[in-house]
Parts: sequence; structure tokens; C-alpha cells
Amino acid sequence: MKVSMQLRWLFAIVMVVLAACGGGPGTPEPAKIRFGETICTECGMIISQPKYASSFAYAESEGRFKSLPFDDIGDMLSYMRAHSELTPAGIWVHDYNSEEWIEAEGASYVVSTAIMSPMGHGIAAFADKAAAEQLAAETAGAVFDWSQLGKQGD
Repeated sequence: MKVSMQLRWLFAIVMVVLAACGGGPGTPEPAKIRFGETICTECGMIISQPKYASSFAYAESEGRFKSLPFDDIGDMLSYMRAHSELTPAGIWVHDYNSEEWIEAEGASYVVSTAIMSPMGHGIAAFADKAAAEQLAAETAGAVFDWSQLGKQGD
């Protein structure tokens, strides 16, 4: 009886360890960025400005996702073009004003040479289109949606 209980505990411990080593999260989510510490996947620079940070997740394996962090929306777009074999399961950007994560496909984007994003792509994302239009007017920029933004580098 004593051996049986020890085997049960051993089995339980092994299962906990295996579950902890299961890889990425079970649902797509933005990368966990520690500003001033996390490195951009595309350029290798430290991500320090939340208003320009972005992320996308792809399926690493069945039911497991890997999220990649970027310091500039333009860097994320460049990486996605160069790695077209990675099918995004989710794409996020930070709202320029609130610095909160928002879904990239629903955001409005301002592209302007007056926007000093970390890698010089000059892109700012907004949850609110009116806020995007206001910044575009102030910076002589243009407002794009996600599909239009993706075509900018073509």
C-alpha cells in the first residue's frame, strides 16, 4: 500500500512538471513586454516606448502559440513580410494615447515623417479614428486602416 501511494505522488509531480513545460499559451495573446528590458524581435533593440510597441502570435504547435514583441509597428510589418510562413493567430498594437493593447485589425493608423517612432517608421496606432485624424492633421500625415497599412511597403 505504501508503494502505491508513493507512485501516485510521483505520478502527480511528473504531471505538474510536464504541464509547466508545455510551451506557449493555449490562446493567442500579445507578448509580455517589460519596457526597458524586452528585446524587439526584428531589430534587437530594447523596447522602451509603449505607444509604439506591437506584437503578433502564431501557432507554434497544435493549441500552443508564440508571441513576438516589437518596438515599432513598422518593424513588426517588416518581420511579418520576411516571415510569411508564420500565419498570425493574433496581431496587437498599442493605442498611441492610452498605451493599451488593441487589436491591430480594428485600429486606425497615422503615418507621418513627423512621428518619431523608435525605428523611424513613423507609424502610430489608435483605437479611435477621430484621434488618428487629429494627429494626422497635426503632423501632415495620412490615416490608414490595417489592410491599407500592410500595403504601404509593397
